[in-house]
Amino acid sequence: MLTICYWSISLIIGLIILNWFRCRSKKLHYYSIARQCAEKKRIARDKHREELLKLLRTKYSTYLPNRSIVEKISQSTATELLYGLRKKIFTYTQVTLVLSLRTIKIGQELYCTTEEFFDQAIEYAQKLDENNSNYQEEFLLQGIPISLKDIIDQQGADSSMGISMKNFRPALKDSLIVQLLKEQGAFPGFVRTATLQGMMLPDTVSETYGTALNPFDLTRTPGGSSGGEGALIAARGSPLGIGTDIGGSIRIPAHFCGVFGFKPTPGRITGVGVAIPSVKNETGESNIRPTVGPLARCTDDLVLVMRSFLQENMWYNDPEVARQPWRNERFMDKKRLTIGFYTNDNWFPPAPACIRAVNEAAEVLRKLGHRVIPYTPIDIPEAVRIFVGIIGADGNRHFLESFENEQINPLYKLVLQAVKLPNFLRPLVAHLIRMFGDRRNAHIIQSVGSKTAYEYFDLVIDMKKYIKKWLDDLRKNHIDLLLTPVNGLPAYRHGQSSYLFHSCTYTFLFNLLSLPAGVVPVTLVRDDEQYYEDIGHLNNDMTVSAAKDACRQSAGLPIGVQLVGWPNDDERVLGVMKELESAIGQNQLPIPNFANDIDIYTD
Repeated sequence: MLTICYWSISLIIGLIILNWFRCRSKKLHYYSIARQCAEKKRIARDKHREELLKLLRTKYSTYLPNRSIVEKISQSTATELLYGLRKKIFTYTQVTLVLSLRTIKIGQELYCTTEEFFDQAIEYAQKLDENNSNYQEEFLLQGIPISLKDIIDQQGADSSMGISMKNFRPALKDSLIVQLLKEQGAFPGFVRTATLQGMMLPDTVSETYGTALNPFDLTRTPGGSSGGEGALIAARGSPLGIGTDIGGSIRIPAHFCGVFGFKPTPGRITGVGVAIPSVKNETGESNIRPTVGPLARCTDDLVLVMRSFLQENMWYNDPEVARQPWRNERFMDKKRLTIGFYTNDNWFPPAPACIRAVNEAAEVLRKLGHRVIPYTPIDIPEAVRIFVGIIGADGNRHFLESFENEQINPLYKLVLQAVKLPNFLRPLVAHLIRMFGDRRNAHIIQSVGSKTAYEYFDLVIDMKKYIKKWLDDLRKNHIDLLLTPVNGLPAYRHGQSSYLFHSCTYTFLFNLLSLPAGVVPVTLVRDDEQYYEDIGHLNNDMTVSAAKDACRQSAGLPIGVQLVGWPNDDERVLGVMKELESAIGQNQLPIPNFANDIDIYTD
């Protein structure tokens, strides 16, 4: 009897071990396929890049202008480029050639670009030059090359979302966003920009394209997940780019890289043809919605993109989008507003430079005649609970399945540990973490994890109540706009984004509330601001430790502020962004030394 029992137990253990080896072998096989796919794509891109560079330096070398014109083109915003093209200071071909040569160098050094279509862009520019006598002023973006985040469908290009297994799957047609930009005379997708695998942390890293670098400090991230856009625009490669935002993915790169960014009201801009990190390329969660939006080097360029999107063709091809045309009178309105501001959301105390930036912006707005008053944000822990609960209500299964068995980026390690914890253990684990003084991560542990349909519906009800509470309070205090930090910190060091998720409450709050929000760069970190303090949490809190490290040697990093408006009042937000930008002055805006060191005349 004992012998039979012994052999039965041994057989079961043997089968378990055998199954583990089989699954492990299968997983390693898939990892190997993904790495090969990434390497093959990278080699193909690099080979094509060499061919493009040779083409630009031979066939189009005669179009390269003198250094003064090159400098003018590279430093110009899209609005300034349009003026120069209209006045014939430079040609369409010269603009596209200069920006293409700069972008090649930037991509090689910052790893912020993916696929490049400079040959097609220059051919388009040449056609415009041939017909330059018929300049069409009704075209808002005629001749402007625009970069696209590697998630927006462009015919012939991958929308890989940083996932290696999605390489070599080019889109069969342009997204509606690309179509709308083309209708305004632009060339969207002259280059595509890098993002994070799966796009769920404020970073830009992938197996295929590597780790994107911040042009202000190569040891730091440009943010994410639209970090490739932030880096390229800050380095003066692209004058204008299109990203997406579900938790700060436009605004955080804008803040980290010292550029302007705008997240429209969810549902106002189409998402047709924008890829989703899901095997089915569709989202089953529509309460917290991703939003397409622009990044640029001035507010006027953001406005040009918004006006280009808000056209009849968008509403015709996407009837789910509200038919709300651009209201220029709202944008131009200079009435005195009541602007509420806060420097601390009482969840993650900001670094000194982030606090100073908001206070300085508040003073500027006061001098412009606005009534700027302190405002207390409402129950941010509840916002965190609802946001992470809804976003990961399926236990992140759709998100993880989208990787198609590719090895998951190590940045997601903490997220996955929290998600995979059995729900019945969450209260105990959270209690233990809280005992060690890490209250924020304890709160996250209790909030994430798979939900039943009943629990999910309850979260949605809580979200609606929370939104109502906020809007009622804003109405009660007669608040027209909010002024807040963009993030609690300057640009993180590489690898820190998984530990510093808590500093992103300043952005994802407004995704939860479905409010439009924009970023204006206003200052740089000073020498005496390279520290971090959080008296509300213990020093052994891993978040505090990472924040202190992020603030060390941070002098010179850009810092922005965030302006937030009422639902569908995008024009007013942009209007006040323009006022703030004009009051600060263009000469105050940061330019990374990296951008000034690029020489397109040398290899």
